[in-house]
Amino acid sequence: MKTSKSIFLMLVALTLAVFTVGCSFSVSTAKIEDAIMTTNVDADGKPAEEVVSYTSDAAVLYTSAKIRNAPDNTQIKIVWTYVTGNQTISEIVLDSGTISDRYIYSNLEPTAALPEGDYQVQYFIDDRTDPDATVKFVVVAAENKTTVTDGAYLEDTHMTSSVDANGMPVDSITTLPTTGTWYVSSVLRNTQADTIIHYIWYDTNNKVVDSYDLDPKGATDVYVFGSFEIADVAPEGQYLVEIYVGDVTQPSATVDFDVSSSIVNTSPASSDVTLYSQKEGGFSFQYPTTWVLQEFPENLGAWVYPADASIANENDINTAYVYAIKGTGSGYTTETLLQAWIDETVAENHENYAYIAKAVDTIGGSEVASYSYSWTRGSYQLYTVDALILDGADFYVMTLTTTQDQYSAIYPFFEQMVLSFKIL
Repeated sequence: MKTSKSIFLMLVALTLAVFTVGCSFSVSTAKIEDAIMTTNVDADGKPAEEVVSYTSDAAVLYTSAKIRNAPDNTQIKIVWTYVTGNQTISEIVLDSGTISDRYIYSNLEPTAALPEGDYQVQYFIDDRTDPDATVKFVVVAAENKTTVTDGAYLEDTHMTSSVDANGMPVDSITTLPTTGTWYVSSVLRNTQADTIIHYIWYDTNNKVVDSYDLDPKGATDVYVFGSFEIADVAPEGQYLVEIYVGDVTQPSATVDFDVSSSIVNTSPASSDVTLYSQKEGGFSFQYPTTWVLQEFPENLGAWVYPADASIANENDINTAYVYAIKGTGSGYTTETLLQAWIDETVAENHENYAYIAKAVDTIGGSEVASYSYSWTRGSYQLYTVDALILDGADFYVMTLTTTQDQYSAIYPFFEQMVLSFKIL
């Protein structure tokens, strides 16, 4: 299935430059896979369920991963960092012993309440200076929790200017601009099989301006978000969003926020965009006007990228590709297509591959499958996000690969590209 993707990338690369692959600082064959935060580990180090946040009064925090292809006595350094405070809080070194493939883990037992904010755990193999895996999580206030009748509840509900590929908020704000898209973010806990989240947005006159449901499909300990796109210019004043979890009559979380024309909207939705249409591929999408476009109609594809983030001889990094694959989608559903895509990606054996997330959402009446993972190429720590849209026997792919430091800057624009995608 991904042969067409490989051919497209190869032809494009030969048109512009030959890709080069650098050498990692360490020559060890060892790699880290499936690094996560979790609530516990068993006697073999196998993790319990994955989590993305802890309360400030958490007794123990765990991180778990798999070490693969490790030579005897490989050293793995695990570093815990309070990102908001720019502070290293713990560091340990593990020895793999004589087992090449095994679970490894580290735990943190706070002696006092943890400060709220962003945290990360990084894994380093031997003397490598770039992390082989990075796991991000947040710490929220212990009392910021609302329990509802079906057992599910929300934590850390707040407004944010945008969300990343995993639905994680990029910041916490209380005043929003009069144009663009507004986002409200929460952490969903203890999800039940039939848990549904209901959002209601109110204007300055307490009038309902939008309402909709979100089905987390049983996912728990994950970020969820609601959004409201401004059609024109919103009046200044105080607005409100209510969130209901499960079958309740009172909101599970409520957020008041101010809207002001003095706030400049820097979200992708407010940026100048250009519409690109390709007859051969049968699709169109919008991309930032300031980005560079390269079109390859003979290969049913195109790519776009911000010139200031380009890397010499690495044309597929910090670049978004859009292309059509004709005639090979027959017999698939969106879910089975997504799984086949993931299976083939895993089989490609990317260096230090680590699965991040997958989902199927409805956008503009069409199902869109998404899949994200991290990996490395030489000294580059990379993130890739794929979006797949099935249309009968054809399907369309939008894919973004960025370096770790460019991800938060480029991904929101890629998200808007996906939202604007249309089959002609």
